[in-house]
Amino acid sequence: MEETVRGRLLQHLEHLTSEELEKFKLFLLDYIPRGLLEGANRAKVADLLVSLLTEQEAWELALIVWEKMGQMELLERARMDVFSSTRRDQKRNNDERIKYRERVREKFQFIREKNLRPGEHELFHQRFTQLLLLREFRIKEEKQHELLAQGWEHSQVIEERGQFIEVSALFDPDQRTGDPPHTVVLQGAAGIGKTTLAIKVMLDWAKENLYQERFNYVFYLSCRELNSLGERKISFANLIVNEWPDPWAPLTEIMSHPERLLFIIDGLDELKFPCNEHRFDLCKDWKQQRPVSLLLSSLLRKTLLPEASLLLTTRLTALGKFSPLLENPRHVEILGFSVEHRKEYFCKFFGNVDLGKKVFSLIEDNNVLFTMCSVPLMNWIVCTCLKQQKEKGRDPVQALKTTTALYMCYINSIIPDDKTFVPQHLKGLCSLAAEGIWEKKILFEEEDLRRHDLEAVNVSAFLNLNIFQKDSGYENCYSFIHLSFQEFFAALFYVMSTDKEGVRRPDSSIPDVKKLLEEYSRDDASFVELVVRFLFGFLNAETARDLEKKFRCSMSPEIKSQLLQWAEGENQRDYEGSWYPSAHLPLWYSFVYETQDAEFASQVLNNVHEIKVDVFSHYEALNAVFCIKHCPRAWRIFFSCRFVLPDGIWQDLFSVVSKNQNLKELFVDPKKSSCPWEKLCVELRNANCKLEKLRLENTKGTYSGFQGLCSVPTLKSLHLNNISFETDYMKLPWESLGKKNCQLQTLSLQFCHFKNPPSQILSSALNSNEILKTLDLRGVSFKETEIELLWKVLENPKCKIETLRMHCHNIKNTHNLLSALNNNVSLKNLYLKGISFNESERKVLGNDLGNPNCKIEKLRFQSCHFNTACFQNFFSASNESLKHLDFSDTWFAEENINLLCKTLENPNCKIETLRLQLCHFITTYYQNFFSALNSNESLKNLDMSDTFFKEEKIKFLCKFLEDPNCKIERLRLQSCHFNTECFQNLFSALNSNKSLKNLDLSKTFFKKQEDINLLGKAFENRNCKIETLSLQSCHFNTECSQNFFSALKSNESLKNLDLSKTLFDKVKDINLLGKVLENPNCKIEALSLKNCKISYTDLETFFSALSSNKSLKNLDLRQNSFKKEDIELLCKALGNQNSNIEELRLSCNLPLACLQDLFHVTWRSKSLKTLTLRNSFQNNDKGIKLLCEALENQNCKLQTLRSALRLALTLVQQSSLTTTPAVPSDPWTRKSGNCPLFHGLMCPQESRHSAQLWLQLCSQ
Repeated sequence: MEETVRGRLLQHLEHLTSEELEKFKLFLLDYIPRGLLEGANRAKVADLLVSLLTEQEAWELALIVWEKMGQMELLERARMDVFSSTRRDQKRNNDERIKYRERVREKFQFIREKNLRPGEHELFHQRFTQLLLLREFRIKEEKQHELLAQGWEHSQVIEERGQFIEVSALFDPDQRTGDPPHTVVLQGAAGIGKTTLAIKVMLDWAKENLYQERFNYVFYLSCRELNSLGERKISFANLIVNEWPDPWAPLTEIMSHPERLLFIIDGLDELKFPCNEHRFDLCKDWKQQRPVSLLLSSLLRKTLLPEASLLLTTRLTALGKFSPLLENPRHVEILGFSVEHRKEYFCKFFGNVDLGKKVFSLIEDNNVLFTMCSVPLMNWIVCTCLKQQKEKGRDPVQALKTTTALYMCYINSIIPDDKTFVPQHLKGLCSLAAEGIWEKKILFEEEDLRRHDLEAVNVSAFLNLNIFQKDSGYENCYSFIHLSFQEFFAALFYVMSTDKEGVRRPDSSIPDVKKLLEEYSRDDASFVELVVRFLFGFLNAETARDLEKKFRCSMSPEIKSQLLQWAEGENQRDYEGSWYPSAHLPLWYSFVYETQDAEFASQVLNNVHEIKVDVFSHYEALNAVFCIKHCPRAWRIFFSCRFVLPDGIWQDLFSVVSKNQNLKELFVDPKKSSCPWEKLCVELRNANCKLEKLRLENTKGTYSGFQGLCSVPTLKSLHLNNISFETDYMKLPWESLGKKNCQLQTLSLQFCHFKNPPSQILSSALNSNEILKTLDLRGVSFKETEIELLWKVLENPKCKIETLRMHCHNIKNTHNLLSALNNNVSLKNLYLKGISFNESERKVLGNDLGNPNCKIEKLRFQSCHFNTACFQNFFSASNESLKHLDFSDTWFAEENINLLCKTLENPNCKIETLRLQLCHFITTYYQNFFSALNSNESLKNLDMSDTFFKEEKIKFLCKFLEDPNCKIERLRLQSCHFNTECFQNLFSALNSNKSLKNLDLSKTFFKKQEDINLLGKAFENRNCKIETLSLQSCHFNTECSQNFFSALKSNESLKNLDLSKTLFDKVKDINLLGKVLENPNCKIEALSLKNCKISYTDLETFFSALSSNKSLKNLDLRQNSFKKEDIELLCKALGNQNSNIEELRLSCNLPLACLQDLFHVTWRSKSLKTLTLRNSFQNNDKGIKLLCEALENQNCKLQTLRSALRLALTLVQQSSLTTTPAVPSDPWTRKSGNCPLFHGLMCPQESRHSAQLWLQLCSQ
C-alpha cells in the first residue's frame, strides 16, 4: 500500500517545474529536516514523505501544500485520483473480507467429536446448543475447581438470580455509564463451553449474523497455539493474518480502523506467559517485530491497538492473575445448559428427538447425572457412556454416581477388556500428564514425550482410543482430549505401583502426593483440585478394581494414609469440632463423598461433633448427607437447603436419627420446600433413637406428622417454627400432647399456620399434661373462642407450664387471661406482645397480678397498648414475686408515666430489673420518672437502651445519678444517642454516684474526640465507683485511645473492662492499654478484647504488662489472629512469677510450637487455674499429647479446662486419664437447657497431679 501512495505522489510531482518543486520542498521544512530535502529530486521527496510520515499523513500534507501553492488543477486531479482509488480500495477490501469470511467458515464449520472414528465429523450448527450467560461476577467461584461446581449449581442460579445476556449484547453499552465495554471476559468452568462459544462467535460473524455493524474483522487467537511460539519474534500484523486465504493481506486497511476490530483470545488460563512486563517495555506498533508474549501482553493491557475490542475466555481460577491487566472488563459467566437445553443436546446427540427424550428420561430422576449434564463436557461424556452402556445391556445410571465413576465408565467403554498397555508407556503418559499439571502445560511437543520415555509410536495406543490426540494446529504436538482427562491421568500417576517390573519410581522432579495436597490447601491452587478429587475417587473399591483391571495398578496404603491424614487436617484446620454455616460447603466434603467409602468417611469425620451445613444444590446435598451419615460422634446437626430435595435424600438424612445414638439435637430448615415428616417419624420411633431436641422450620407439615413427633418418647424439646400445616384427614394433633408417651418439656409453634386452628382438644391435652414447662405460641393466630380455652388451661391447677410466650395482636378479650394469672401457681415467665386491654378488664388486671397466688417473676409486655385506666390498675397491684418488668417499645402518655412513678415509689414494690428499651417519653416526664427511681429501694438494674437523649433528658438522668438516694447498680445505655453536652453531663454525674457499679455504653457512637476524653476524665476522678464498664463495638482512633487509657491509670475502682468488638486503629493503641495495666494503681481484674480483629505483631508492651500487673485475673483474647511472636510473648508473661492471671481464653489456630509454649505455662504459672482453648489444635494428636503431659506435671495448678467437645472426648480416651467415680459415665450428662456442660476427668492415682480436671464441653 505504501508503494501505491509513493507512486501517486511521484506521478503528481512530475507535473511541477524545478522552481515549483523547490517551493514545494520549502513548505515541507516543518515536517522534514532541511538536510534531507536539499538536493532531493522528485522520487527522493516522495520517498521521504512516505517513510517519515504515515501513508494518510503524507498524502494529506501534499494536498495542503499544493493548495497553498495555488496548484488548483493539480489539486483537483489528485482529489479525483483519491476518489477513484478509494472506490477501488473499497471494492478490493470487500472482496478480501468476503474471502476471509469464507476461510473462517471453512475452518470452524466442522466439529470433530472425540469419540468419532478418523474422517468422521459433524457440522458445528447441528451439534451446538445454546448456553446460559450470566452478566455477573461471582467471587465465591474462584476457590472452587472448574469442572463441576458451576453445573451443579446452575439450576438454583436460574431460580434465584437472573441478569442473563445474549451473545449479541456482549458489547452493548453499560446501563449505568452508557459506554460500551472494550473488553469482555467469558469465564467458566472447564468443559462449560468457552471455546465452543468463541467459535460460535467467529462463525456467526463470518455468516454475517453477528456484529456486522460493529466489527469489520474478527480474529481468533488460541493461547494454546500461542504457547508453542514461545519467545519467537513476530509482528502483530503477521500474527493475526497467519491463516489469511491469500499470501497478501490488506493490513493497512485492517488496521486503519482499530475500533472496528475484535480479537477473540481463547483459553487465557492456558497461557504460559506471565504478562508482567514493565509498561515501558510494551509494544505500541503493530508492524514492529517483538516476542509473542510481549505482543499479547501489550494487546491485553491496551497499549497495542487500544481502540480494539477483546473477547477473552478463561477458567475462573485465572482471573486473579489477569484481572489487574484488564481495563474495566465486563465479566460474563457461562453457566452451561438449562434444563431444556440439556434435553435438546440429548436429542441432537442421538440424532432422533424421540430417542433423545427417552434416554434423557433415564437421568432426570438421578440428581448427580441430571446436574452433571448442565456442563457441556459432562453432557457429552454422560451421553457417550449412556449410549455405550445401554448398548452393552448394563445399568448406566448406577455406574455414574461420582465424578471419578463417570470418567472410569468412559474409560471402560473405550478400552477393551483384553487391552494391555506397556507399563513403561502408561507410566510415561501419566508422568507427562502430571508434569503438565504442575507446569500448567497442556500442549506437548515430541521433546516432552521423549523426556518421559515416549516416542510417537509409543502413544499410538492412546491416540487410537481418543484419550490422547495429535494437535490439529501444529505438527508434532500432542494433547489430551480435554484438560480433565489430563488431570485424570495425572492422578493415576500417583497411584501407579512402583514395585512392579518395568515401572520406574516416580520422577523426583514431580512433587509427591504430600506436596500435591499441601499445594491444594493454599489459596488459588485449584489447578490441582480435580487431580486430588480423582485420587480420593480411586479409593472406592469398585473403581480400584477397574484400575487394577485396566491399568494393572492399585492404590498404595501409604497414599491412602496420606489422603486420610490430609482430610482429617482439613477438618480441623479452620474450626475445632464443628462445621459452621457458610454459603457453600468446603470442597473436601465432596472429596469424602467421592470415595463412597463408609469406613474412610467415618475415620475422617470421627472427631466432628457439631455439623452446620447450608446447601445450595443437589450435589452439595448429596455430599453433606453422605458426610452426616458417616459422622458417628455428631450430637448436634443443623441442615438447611435452598431448593427442593427428593425424598431419597431426606430419607438418608433422617436415617441418621436412628443410626447415630450420640445425636441429641437436630435442626432442619428446608427453606419453604417440603420434607417427608412421616419418614422422620419412622426413624424417631426406632429404639436406637436418642434424639432429645428437634427443630423444623420454614416448611409444610401435616397433622399426622405432628402427632408422630409428639409421640416420640425421647424427645424433650420440639420447635416447629413457621410451619404451614395442611389437613390430611387426621384429627388435630393436640390430643397427642396429653398422652403418657409424650415427654415434651418444651413446645414451640412460632408463626405456624393451621387450617383448623387449635381447639378444645388443645385445652384437654394441656390439662392432662404435667410435663410441659415451656409453651411458645408467638405468631400463631387464634380465634377468640380458642384463646379462651387456652386461658382455661392456664387456670387449671394441674397445668405445670412455667413459661408462656404469645403474640396477642388479634386478642380482644383478655379477661380469662387475667383470671388465669390469678389462679396459676406455676407460671413464672410471661411474654406478651401487642396485647391491648379493654375498659372492662382494666380493674381485673391489677387485681390478678396482685393476687398472692400469682407467682410471675418475669413479665414482658413488648409493643403492648395500655390506656391510662389499664396502667392505673396494673401499677396499683401489689405483687411481691415480680422481679423483672419489661415495657420495651411501649408508648407512655403523661398519666401512664405518673402511674409508673407511683408504683416505683411504693415501698412494697420488689422490682429489681426494669427494661424500657425503645420507649418513648415526652421530655417533661423524665423528671418525675427519675425522681421516682430514687425512692425505690429494690430496683438495681435499669435498661434504657436505644433512647435518644436530648440535653433536657440527660440532665434529669444525671440529676438522678447524682442523688445520694440512687440505688441503681447497673445502667444499660446501649445504642443511645448523645451529643457532646450530654456526654459532659453524664460523665460528670458518674463522679457523684456511689451505687452504680456497672455501666454499659456498648454500640455508642462517640462522634468527637472530646466525647471519649470526657469519659476518660470521669474515670480519672477518684469519686468514680464504677467497677464494670462495657464499650463493646465502639471505635477508638489512636488519639482517643491515648487519652482514655491514660485516664484509666489513676482509676482504682474499675475491675472489669469489656472492649469486645472494639476496633483499634494501630498496634500502638493496644500497647497503650498495656501501659494502663503496668500502672501500680490499676485494679482491673477482668479484661475482654474478644473479636477486636487483632492481627498485628509488636505487642511487647501489652504482653509484658501482664507479668507486672498484680490485679488482672481474667483475660479474654478470643477471636483474634495472633502471630507466633505474640503467643511467645503471652506465654512469657504468664510464666512470670509476678503474673496473677487465673483465667485465660483463646480461640485461634496455633502451631505446635505455640501449643507447646502455652502448655508449659500451665505448670510454670503459679496462678493459672482456668484455660479456654477453642479452635486451637491444628495438629490433633501431638497437641493433645502435649496437653496431657502438661496436665500430669506436678506443678500444674490448672483446675478448669474449657475446650471443644472433640478435645474433651479425646482426652477421655487417653490412657493417662480416667473418669472420676463422682461423674456419670454418660458423657452427655446435662443440666437444664439440653446443652452439654461438663464431664469430669482426673489423672490416675499414681500421678502427682492431684487436682481434679473438669472439662467443660462448650457448644458455644
